[in-house]
Amino acid sequence: MYEPRGTDQDVTHPAIQPSMCQKDLFTFIGSQRLFSEVVLRTIETEFDEVRASRFPDLETWDLVLSNHIQPEGQATRLLIVDERQADSFMSFLEHQDHLTPRVRLAIAVRDDASATEVVERWGARLSTYTVSVLPMNLNLTAWVQLIRLIDCGAHYLPVCSLGAMQAARKERAPSPDNALHDTAPHDAAPATSAKDAREEACARGVAKLTPREREVLKLVASGQPNKMIANELSVSAHTIKLHLHRIMTKLGVTNRTEAAICFHSQNC
Repeated sequence: MYEPRGTDQDVTHPAIQPSMCQKDLFTFIGSQRLFSEVVLRTIETEFDEVRASRFPDLETWDLVLSNHIQPEGQATRLLIVDERQADSFMSFLEHQDHLTPRVRLAIAVRDDASATEVVERWGARLSTYTVSVLPMNLNLTAWVQLIRLIDCGAHYLPVCSLGAMQAARKERAPSPDNALHDTAPHDAAPATSAKDAREEACARGVAKLTPREREVLKLVASGQPNKMIANELSVSAHTIKLHLHRIMTKLGVTNRTEAAICFHSQNC
């Protein structure tokens, strides 16, 4: 997706027309070089009822919102910020008053090295604000599927950066001496323990899946709807629904998004 050629001119996407007021926005913050017209057009082609917009920086976007320049009834659903503006983004999140829990957040990175660097520096805040890390060097199909996953509420970090996140957690963990002075209730379980428990439950559930169920779950996690999965596997949509019911039961989840998150947490 990342196109190194072209200008690095900061260009805001063409003005939003009144007829588009009912469409949610996928907002990109960064230069035209990273978020090209191809990227914006791809979003609008692949996602129904979505308008893609680009702003050169967070200040410009914030100004638009603050002055109600954006048409009424239109809201940002996904906010993706260039890694070069990560510092400003983190400061913005600490003082933001325009974002709601409905807005999904992501930092766009150019390669694995950039992803690792972002996680090493901002690991704690990525967790606190549920900010995903979006690689821009994927093939088009994988990139769109990952956007769908983040849009559904998943918190995504590239596999290459997981070691950096684990190291960040270890640094934040209290030392034995400090633990003696911890004033938290003794029966309060750390958030990391709860996450570890969920991942263990996912691992046990995935181990129970049949080969066919694994195949269905993989396609679900890639963002494909039931009809497309049914066509690919040459079965009926009803059969896929039955597979999904059994998969969710084994994984201990209640919907396909949670099943997809479980799948990706196991690096299947």
